[in-house]
Amino acid sequence: MPVSSPRAYAALPLSWAAVVLALTLTPADEMPRTPVWELLSFDTAAHAGVFFVLAGLSWFSLRRQRRWPRLARHAGAAVLAASFLFGALIEVLQLTMRLGRHGEWTDLLSDGLGAALAVGAATAWAGRSSRGRALACLGLVGAAVLGASSAPAQNLPRARATIKKLAAPELHGRGYVKQGEHAAAAYLRERLRALKLAPLAPNYTQPFALDVNTFPGEVSAAIQSDGTKLATGWRAGTSCIAAANSGPGTAKGRILLLDTMAFTKAAVQARYLLVPWSKRVLLMRAADAARLPQLPALLQQRLNSAAAFITVVPKLTASLAVEQAPQPRVEVLAEKVPLWLDKAIFGDTATGTAKGHTVWGTVRVGAQLQRNYQTQNLAAVVRGTAQPDSFLVVSAHYDHLGMMGPKAYFPGANDNASGVALLLELAAHYARPENRPACSVVFLLFGAEEAGLVGSNYFVAHPLVPLRNIKFLVNLDLLGTGEQGATVVNGRVFEAPYKRLLALNNARHYLPALAPRGRAANSDHYPFSEAGVPAFFLYTRGGSPAYHDVNDKPAALSLAGFAGAFGLVRDFLNAEGAAHRAKK
Repeated sequence: MPVSSPRAYAALPLSWAAVVLALTLTPADEMPRTPVWELLSFDTAAHAGVFFVLAGLSWFSLRRQRRWPRLARHAGAAVLAASFLFGALIEVLQLTMRLGRHGEWTDLLSDGLGAALAVGAATAWAGRSSRGRALACLGLVGAAVLGASSAPAQNLPRARATIKKLAAPELHGRGYVKQGEHAAAAYLRERLRALKLAPLAPNYTQPFALDVNTFPGEVSAAIQSDGTKLATGWRAGTSCIAAANSGPGTAKGRILLLDTMAFTKAAVQARYLLVPWSKRVLLMRAADAARLPQLPALLQQRLNSAAAFITVVPKLTASLAVEQAPQPRVEVLAEKVPLWLDKAIFGDTATGTAKGHTVWGTVRVGAQLQRNYQTQNLAAVVRGTAQPDSFLVVSAHYDHLGMMGPKAYFPGANDNASGVALLLELAAHYARPENRPACSVVFLLFGAEEAGLVGSNYFVAHPLVPLRNIKFLVNLDLLGTGEQGATVVNGRVFEAPYKRLLALNNARHYLPALAPRGRAANSDHYPFSEAGVPAFFLYTRGGSPAYHDVNDKPAALSLAGFAGAFGLVRDFLNAEGAAHRAKK
């Protein structure tokens, strides 16, 4: 009985090629370009892995077929050529079909390296000739190149681990309840020490103090319609938060909704002057709360004697204050306000029924005003090899909003664990001997940014390096997204440096777009630029809308622009004087 020839299994590589085409030619939203300098990012590694599998299956199939003996003998060369052509076809199709994807030569290089590695490994396994050994060597060279280029300029898994650590519950939101910011600072000191950065102050620490309002106790609010079973309660974090300046205490009183005619009608203002506000809970919309300063001073004074405030807001956005109001104040999410409240106050307008029952409100806020709270900035430096007394600065604030009540806390993953993670990646880059900068690069981690730029203002007033010797400062805040690119605050102030930054981005395609912005006191760059230090504040756009709320978690961050932001800031710093200079 004749022995049947082995099957070629051509369906295997053909099926895999079909899958690759389907994945790479599926329309997608505009994707951030992989930086040219980064030979192997995650995207490029994926290309190499896909073509490793494709080349391996193709080699296996060609070696087993008997129809074309010469092709079987030269399967390795045929697979390499076919893989290169197939990869080129994909890049051309991506470039011409306008699918929201990018055709890039680096992807083609990765395809070739992956195929070479597969062919080399397969031929070494077969191991039947000197030519096989040569192809094996080729595969090993491909593996070596692949491995060398996979040493990333920044380590994305490490960055994610940094963000996860800083946003973890045990750091209590990096605020002033349970000394969360001290726990964060201790962790960051160890990171700086592990990188062997030189401290700019003893133990990397520049101490300072501030006053800050905190909420270690219960934060809640509730309403109940008199004489009915209608009642609604709100808990801290998901449905209500304490106003930043809320005073402590528990208050109960009849709800009185602020009438918008109080801003225009003298008769309504006169009536409000007669209300016993100490027994009333003032309920108002956020837009009306913002208009309270427009009221006559006497009426403002009377309203300010209310038992409690409840402000209905479209989004819960917490903040910090350095003083306290005379009563407990909360903000309630509009979508959590029940429909029965309107009917109880105004009646059922659909049926014409007269307004219903008195509504009572209860507000509890466990607030504590911390006086002279001791906190710190952290400061480290990589000394320059050529100009050690000339400085470039990278800054980020590590603090956040802390806790609100015994359970709710604000993780602050995007704001600003992401910026801290990028700072640490830049520090790791410049700490490597082959990247030692020509001028010194300073890394500043500011405390109390959320309390009003307290840490950065303190540093500017008590600088650890001469401000006049700072060539440029780049402040990193909100770097966890990037789908829509980034904004550069002060881009319209320092136009020449911004043009250099933009040119780098246009040349390297680090981020999808850059947008300049003018002067703004919205992060730690501001005290420096006001003191005459040229400074940018870079933040990414797109992705998660979570901000100053309990939803700003690591899982919500895409980090779509993280690698690009790293490359852009690194290249900008190098162009400004941080580029390594080899010894002659």
